[in-house]
Amino acid sequence: MLKKVLIFCFIIFLYNKSFSDVNTDKIINYLSSFDTLKSNFIQVNSNGDILTGKVALIRPGKFRVEYNEISVLIISDGRKVAVINRDIKNISFYSLKDLPASMILFKDISLNNIHLLKSKNLENRIEITFSTNKKKDDEKIHITFEKQPLIMKKWEIDRLDNNKTEIMFNNLLLDNEIDLKLFDIEREDPRIIPWKN
Repeated sequence: MLKKVLIFCFIIFLYNKSFSDVNTDKIINYLSSFDTLKSNFIQVNSNGDILTGKVALIRPGKFRVEYNEISVLIISDGRKVAVINRDIKNISFYSLKDLPASMILFKDISLNNIHLLKSKNLENRIEITFSTNKKKDDEKIHITFEKQPLIMKKWEIDRLDNNKTEIMFNNLLLDNEIDLKLFDIEREDPRIIPWKN
């Protein structure tokens, strides 16, 4: 569940100089120029489950994913990631460096673990497919961009267990002001105060 929910948070920071038949500079500029992102999203899982929510990100390293239908909240404060289940008042912590493609949350992006598989320049959209490392059997991520104007519209994650997750964005905004309180893990910790670390 964690990997399914988190992997899309990192995709938006992809930077790669080898987009074969697309306008490389335009895509690179789009994906590497912004400092903040926020959007509503619709997530469709392979089993037909549909989830909606909001995502907010601030470089370097901060992100928040909040769902409407389930009580799961995911926050990174730039140092660690917290997965919070509000129903059972539980919180689990993860290191940013242990998450898939964590290096692309930061402005100085390493290309060592990004492998472009294919790209398509279609009439009204651009599609790219990549994996997060050099293994051919790794999970595949597809990003669809609308051309006029250039904006991300959809991600699709093909996982190794043959399940797919689609994420469609609505009202995506770049470089808008975002309240830093959204990334305060302690503020969202659902545990009873005496049990907090």
